Amino acid sequence: MKNISLILFIIINLLYSDSLVNIQNLYDRNDFINAKVMLEDDPFDSSEYFYLGYQIYLKLDDLNKSNEFLQKAIEINPDSEEYSDAADFLSELINDLKNTNKTLTSGYVDEAIAEINKLTSKYSSNAIVYYRLGYAYKTNDDYDNAVIYFRKAVELNPYEESYRQEITNLANMEILKGKDFYSRKEYMEALQHFNKALEYDPENSSAMFRLGNIYFAIKDYLKASEYLEKGLLYQGNNYKVLYMLGRCYSALSDTDKALEAYDKALSFNPMYTKAIFEKSKIYKSMGDIDRTKSLLSDLIDLDSKFSKAYELLVDIEIQSKNYLEAQKIGEKALIANPKSYSLLARMASLYNELNNYDKAKTSAKESLKIKRKYAPALFELGVAELNTCNKLAAKEAFNGAKRDRSYRKAASDYLKPENFEYYTKDCN
Repeated sequence: MKNISLILFIIINLLYSDSLVNIQNLYDRNDFINAKVMLEDDPFDSSEYFYLGYQIYLKLDDLNKSNEFLQKAIEINPDSEEYSDAADFLSELINDLKNTNKTLTSGYVDEAIAEINKLTSKYSSNAIVYYRLGYAYKTNDDYDNAVIYFRKAVELNPYEESYRQEITNLANMEILKGKDFYSRKEYMEALQHFNKALEYDPENSSAMFRLGNIYFAIKDYLKASEYLEKGLLYQGNNYKVLYMLGRCYSALSDTDKALEAYDKALSFNPMYTKAIFEKSKIYKSMGDIDRTKSLLSDLIDLDSKFSKAYELLVDIEIQSKNYLEAQKIGEKALIANPKSYSLLARMASLYNELNNYDKAKTSAKESLKIKRKYAPALFELGVAELNTCNKLAAKEAFNGAKRDRSYRKAASDYLKPENFEYYTKDCN
């Protein structure tokens, strides 16, 4: 019986020794989270175990838990000079942090920064000190320095999510500022804030996407695509960004990459009608009309109020001189989208092609009721008024249309005296 007890005692001690060695190895490799897990899974009532626990929790900045383990180690081995020194160190750290926090919360921010800066020399391996310094700089609105010390805290203790979150929060604050400028089309100011966000948080995909949007807005499609691609490395299933990437490649005339981006977007959201529409435009540009019509039909099934789909179908039929089919599609579309000013202008163009000038005028005027000074509607109204000998009304409409760069040349051609006289030669 004594032999069995001795064997069990030896086995238990060997297991304890192996477990402690394994925890120590994890600690030595700075794998503090797994060291903590093993520590909690294999508890032992020994001073070495509790002292190792003190060290692990100290690295994880859980000072209360660290103190709890240290006190247990001291209870078991009160004569240990090493444990006594550790207790003095931990007590000083806690008191120093309390004192600097009191200075900070009392409103003496500069003084608190100076005090905590001194502590970084004394506690150079303790992440919580750098975090407190970063927080003090943040309180002082010195975000550049705040990020520097939050990063140092993350470097020493990558397991404390709140440290990393502080950096993310400051980056997101810059993104919000940038969005405000972006909404007012002040792109250069917006760029500064989005770039600052990326400087703070180099893996912030939101900042990358925002930068991509700005470069798209200012027609730098190559740079826009680069930022969108970078952002997708961190958030590859963002179908809206994939759609924007497709638009960049479309603008760069890289149809293969554009289609690939739209297909990826639709793989994550098959009902994303914007991507379907852009795909249909590419196939139309490639001359694949059947594929274009099929995609537009699918799109209309998903969203019967997607007016641009009808407009493209109308355009296809007009180009094929299938005017009656175009009229049928357009009139059906207007039942679902009676307020679509662009579709109404398209119908005015169609009615002009059909020499139905009264209907053309009606459609153009309905469009202009919804969107005043809409150049396509003004131009078609000018054509209809010209062909019904309403010269003054025609001139007024063409003059309005030529304010738009896209219609300036065509409207100006109609207004040239020799051309205007030719078109109205049969008028009384």
